[in-house]
Amino acid sequence: MEEQVEAYLNYLKLEHEEPGLNFLQRLIQHHLSCVPYETFSKFHYFREGVYIPPFETFVEHLWEKGWGGTCFTLNINFARLLRSLCFQCSFVRVVPGHVALMVLLNGKKLYVDVGYGSPIMKPVELESKRRHVLHGFGEDIIFTQLEPGRYEIDRRSNGKSFVKKTIEWLPLTEDDLKEDIRASYLDDNANQTMRRVTAVRFNGRECYYLRDRSLKIMNYRNIRELHMRDFGRWKDTIGEVYQIGEDALLETIQFLDERGIRLFSW
Repeated sequence: MEEQVEAYLNYLKLEHEEPGLNFLQRLIQHHLSCVPYETFSKFHYFREGVYIPPFETFVEHLWEKGWGGTCFTLNINFARLLRSLCFQCSFVRVVPGHVALMVLLNGKKLYVDVGYGSPIMKPVELESKRRHVLHGFGEDIIFTQLEPGRYEIDRRSNGKSFVKKTIEWLPLTEDDLKEDIRASYLDDNANQTMRRVTAVRFNGRECYYLRDRSLKIMNYRNIRELHMRDFGRWKDTIGEVYQIGEDALLETIQFLDERGIRLFSW
């Protein structure tokens, strides 16, 4: 475990420090920059019958495959890292279909989320005021208290809301999330995460957002969009942007093809 923690930190380009707010914020920022939100590994784990990879496997796949994961894989393994670094950490349910972290630091409860594909670049002390607003890459993330213990998280682009969820501000264990994790892997058309390619990575001043064959490149000034109609260009672009290998990409195409979703004509 100690060796894997060191490897995880090295991947994030960080070193051991004492638990503190500044260190936590840099862990979050580096994680969002270095580790992608992506569904390539989700399809692979589903085929393997493994929903949440063990810590050692997650770290190994960071280095060998460039994989990150979706919310449960990312936030659960980030929590394992934080605990190894002596942070006090638990999970919180975000409805529908998401999980985030509650980090207790210096008597304050902080909302942390490296698994939303969103620029939540710092911990948020939800209880300090009724409303918090974060900005980044053309997106506003607004946290609003609905009632004690319940908060809305509203993601907006150009002033328009495109997804809202509710944070249930109650500390949970990984065991408490078993049904949530199982539901995230439901292999049916109602679960869109299992029927499309998604990948998000923040790289300095740019955010790369992949949805199937379309890649948006966003910065603080504008948005560019690439439409990739052939597999070769798609493969090369994803390999460059996300450092995902060809084997995983072919597995993803096959996974979707088996479910009647054809991204490319062969």
